[in-house]
Amino acid sequence: MGGIDFDTTTDRHGGFVIDFNTTPLTMDPHPKYVRNPFQNLSICNKQGELMFYSNGCLLLNKENEELINGDSLNSSDIDYGIFCPEYGYGGFQNMICIPDTYNDSVYHVFYLSTTYNADPDPVILVQIDRFNYAKIKMASPGGQGEVLLKNIPVFIDTSMIGTPVTATKNANGMDWWLITPDRWSNSFNIVLLGKDGPVYVGKQFIGDTTHHFAEAGQGKFSSDGSHFAWFHPLNGLFLYDFDRHNGTLSNFEKVITPPSDNIIGGCEFSPDGKFIYVNTLTSLYQVDANAEDIQSSLELIGEYDGFADPLATRFFYMERTPDDRIFMNVSNGSQWLHIIQEPNKKGLDCRFEQHTLKFPFVNNFTLPHFPNYRLGALGDPLCDTMMVSAPNVPTVSKDRFDISPNPASDEIYIKIQDPSLLVGLQITLVDLKGRMISKNNGQFIDASGLPSGLYFVLLYTDGVLVQQEKVVVQH
Repeated sequence: MGGIDFDTTTDRHGGFVIDFNTTPLTMDPHPKYVRNPFQNLSICNKQGELMFYSNGCLLLNKENEELINGDSLNSSDIDYGIFCPEYGYGGFQNMICIPDTYNDSVYHVFYLSTTYNADPDPVILVQIDRFNYAKIKMASPGGQGEVLLKNIPVFIDTSMIGTPVTATKNANGMDWWLITPDRWSNSFNIVLLGKDGPVYVGKQFIGDTTHHFAEAGQGKFSSDGSHFAWFHPLNGLFLYDFDRHNGTLSNFEKVITPPSDNIIGGCEFSPDGKFIYVNTLTSLYQVDANAEDIQSSLELIGEYDGFADPLATRFFYMERTPDDRIFMNVSNGSQWLHIIQEPNKKGLDCRFEQHTLKFPFVNNFTLPHFPNYRLGALGDPLCDTMMVSAPNVPTVSKDRFDISPNPASDEIYIKIQDPSLLVGLQITLVDLKGRMISKNNGQFIDASGLPSGLYFVLLYTDGVLVQQEKVVVQH
């Protein structure tokens, strides 16, 4: 976490690590040359050693070295060159890392990219357009690491609102479900991450329509993955049951919170899943998820007390911690953090304490978001289990198109095996950096002017990625 540190001068700015491997936790300086005010991703291995981190622009290892091919994430015309690489890509809780369950050295990163809305007089000037994927290999914590794939769209859809992107384990304890909501509707996009990579499952429509300005809300799964909650002051609290077998939401309930024109909202489950906490900039509420009348269980837990050092420490996002507490960061650059000390307890007994943990340096807004990595198979009480139940997961047929020749020198021909894919067909060629080389709705690609090297052919139907294949261009 924290800011940028070019030198060793003692001041209030710099990077740091919060370490839960000690009791009590420790906070150690970690000098770095990028900021993390918006996108904030980090991941450790199972031993708690930092592997890599990102601000949405770059992927860096614990030694602050760029991973091989770790530059130019999210290289859109909006943020890259304006905020990237130093300040970080825009957006909140829309970047997440999932360790590969089948290979301890592989990590999967998902992130959203933005673009300008080309419509005349748009209500929303900047919109999300792609749900992107990167694949990373880290041989050891001290190794440089390599980005094997990046900027690969799992699906393309400008109706996404941008937050939250979150995940929970599949019922088999091995695969993962990822979810992100849309703007203007009540739909959610569902992605399944399995052994062969991510697959876009589709949209589910359920519950109330999302307010079109509810961009900076926060959404979480309960620690056991059975519930999903999403809050923004303009929406209220949206609560759903979640089926870890088939990745579907059900039993929508809404909790109306006091009117607020705040542009951000935080959300988090208690570690035991019984309570849900939601906050505006100045108020924190608790909801009993098991109450017969959930609306009547809404209770005000705390209000901003006016503390500033030097900037106001108003409320922002929340995150469960490994020691069964909930941390809440603040909506300004600050050295202070709020804590819900006993979030499994009802009402004021949860002990919400403001500005109770002081960082060694100023933190810029965000906390990294962590799903429950230790969740096992459904019905298995063990953590991080390798046991497999019999889930009912969607199957995705492979080899929907063939590439020839491969290697290619002049033209690359795509033979479509499934005629139904010809409707809404789009063929995209990208290089190893994820840059789009060509895009068309035909079935061949002109490779005569391309440099020799490795490329990826992506097949989309109606904006959904259905297959990707490697192709070598060789002159």
